[in-house]
Amino acid sequence: MRRVDIQPLIDKVGSLLATWKGKLLNRAGRLKLINLMLTSIPTYYLTISKLQKWAIKTIDKLRRIFLWKGAPDASGGHYLVKWGKEMGPKSFGGLGILDLDLFSRALRLRWLWFEWVSPDKPWVGTELPINTVDRQLFRESTVVTLGNGATTSFWQFFWLNGQTPMDLYPDLFKLAWQKNKRVKEEFLNQNWTRGLWEWKLSVKWPTLLSSGMLCSKGSLMMNKIQLSGDGQLMEVKLPCQLIIYNSWVLTAISKETPSGKWKLKAFFFFAWLLIQCKLLTVYKLMARQWPCNPMCSLCNSGQETIDHLILHCSFARNVWTKMAEWTQNLVQQPTDGFEVMDWLKKELAQLPKKDRRLKATLLIYGSWNIWKERN
Repeated sequence: MRRVDIQPLIDKVGSLLATWKGKLLNRAGRLKLINLMLTSIPTYYLTISKLQKWAIKTIDKLRRIFLWKGAPDASGGHYLVKWGKEMGPKSFGGLGILDLDLFSRALRLRWLWFEWVSPDKPWVGTELPINTVDRQLFRESTVVTLGNGATTSFWQFFWLNGQTPMDLYPDLFKLAWQKNKRVKEEFLNQNWTRGLWEWKLSVKWPTLLSSGMLCSKGSLMMNKIQLSGDGQLMEVKLPCQLIIYNSWVLTAISKETPSGKWKLKAFFFFAWLLIQCKLLTVYKLMARQWPCNPMCSLCNSGQETIDHLILHCSFARNVWTKMAEWTQNLVQQPTDGFEVMDWLKKELAQLPKKDRRLKATLLIYGSWNIWKERN
C-alpha cells in the first residue's frame, strides 16, 4: 500500500483530537477516549493489511500527545512515562493501550482461523494477507486432531505426534514440490515423495534415513497413521488472537513492574504515576532543568522528592497520623527510610483481598490529597 492509501486513516484519527477538546478532560478521560475511539478506528484496516512502520508511529504519536497534553502537538517534556510501558496490560502495570503492531498481527490470524472453520468462504484458496511468522504463531496457538486429513496441512500443522513435519524434517520440506497440500492428498499414492529426484549430493542419505520418516527405499514410514472422520482445529483456552497479542506484549514488559495496586476506579492515573515515581515533584523538575525552588513547599526542610513529599514530610506525617486515628490503625505511620514502593508493598502484604483493596484505596486517597495540597 502507498502512503496516499493510508493517509485518510491517519487524518481520520487526527481529526477527532480537535473535536474532543482534550484540554478540558483529565488524563483518565483522555485514556478512556484513546482506548474506545483512537485505538478502534484502525482495527478494520489492521485486520486486512499490515500498516507500515511510519503509519503506526504516526498514530502512536497522535495517541500519546492526546494522552499527556490533549493538544494537536506536544514536546517530549510532557511525556512522563515511556510509551512502551503505557501500552502494557493493566495487570502488568501499564495503561492497557493496544500495541497496534502486535494487535495487527493478532487480528490477521483470523484469516487462518476462518480458513479452518469456514472452508466455504469465497476467498479460501487465495493468498492470505499473512506471512511466515503469522503462520508459525497460529500453529503454536492451536492443537490439531487428525481426522480424514482433508483439512490438515501435511507439512505445516502439528499432526505428527504433536509436531510439524516441516520442523521435524526441514531437508525434506525444502524438496517438497507443493508445500500447502493436505494430509489426505499427500498420503494418496505417496504424493509427498514427488520432488525427491532433486536430491543432490549435498543432501546426506544417512541423515534422512535416521530421521525415521524414510525407509531405505525412500517410502513413507507413516503408513500406520489411520485417517478417519473430519479433522478438527481445537481452541486453546482463549481465541488465538488474544493468546498471540498477550504473549507478544508481555514479553516486552518487565515482571518487576508493580501491578494490581493501582487498579482503583478513582485517582487511578495519579496512583499509576505515584507507583512509578513519575510525579513532577521538584526533584523531577530539576532533572528536566526547569527553574524551581528545590525545597519542599509543605515543610521547607528538605528536597522535594516523591518519597519525602508523600512519606517523610512533617505535613505528610501529620496526615498519616490522622489517618491512623480515623481508620483505627488500618493505615499506619510510614517508617523512616522507606520508599513509596516499599511502603506500599509492606502495607498491603498478607492481607485478605477485601481488606487489601480497602487499605490500598485509603493509601492512594491520602497520597492524592497530600499531592493536591502541595499544588
